[in-house]
Amino acid sequence: MKKIDDKEYFDSLEISKRYLKEKSEEEIKILFEEGKLSGKKLEDKWLADEEAIDSYIDLFMNERYFTIGPLKIDLTNIEMKGRIIDIGGGGEGIIGQLGGQKVIAIDPSKRELEEAPENKALNIIMDAKDLKFLDSTFDSATSFFTLMYIPVEDHKKVFEELYRVLKDGGEFYFWDLIIPDRKDSKEEVYIITLKVKINEKLIETGYGTRWNKKQDANHFLQLGKNVGFEVLDEKIEENVFYIKFKKE
Repeated sequence: MKKIDDKEYFDSLEISKRYLKEKSEEEIKILFEEGKLSGKKLEDKWLADEEAIDSYIDLFMNERYFTIGPLKIDLTNIEMKGRIIDIGGGGEGIIGQLGGQKVIAIDPSKRELEEAPENKALNIIMDAKDLKFLDSTFDSATSFFTLMYIPVEDHKKVFEELYRVLKDGGEFYFWDLIIPDRKDSKEEVYIITLKVKINEKLIETGYGTRWNKKQDANHFLQLGKNVGFEVLDEKIEENVFYIKFKKE
């Protein structure tokens, strides 16, 4: 056990012996790498607190889940200008690792922000539906597999807020998951595992959400246009998509 900021964290072996006795230390390391078990990596060792372990047990041990991947995403050539707002910037903090001190990473979860790998981004607890910034504050905005966690009825508000805080000509970079209709599937959780490349760094992570909704790229393309964005680029694959918007 290791104490960080007065909170107890447990490594893979301790989790295996104390909480998940049916899983080996190596199996628990894989859960971290796949993003099913949230934690932080210190000195090449994965750690998780009791809240993260309980969350894993609730989400995955008691329910069936469907997994796709690992899929590869290369961010090496993504160049974002100026000050960047990243919504859902906790967890692996992918955009924080990409953009460093240019990034203001927001997330409603303090724990997710605390677990993000150390980088130069500024982390702030905040809801993407109610951004506490003035109009025309940012040059760029990002959402890296975040909208999949937000209820469909709230998507429009998030887009409106991002449009508001972007400067004229500001760009919004958006990656997310295509979630099909569940139909008669018995699985209750939909998961994607990723291998994200930033220059020479390869980040293995994953994202999972309850399979209680359906979403595709067309939903967001139309939503962006309705809010006032211009579509600069779009790449739609079988399971994921990337859209680059511009505030006109």
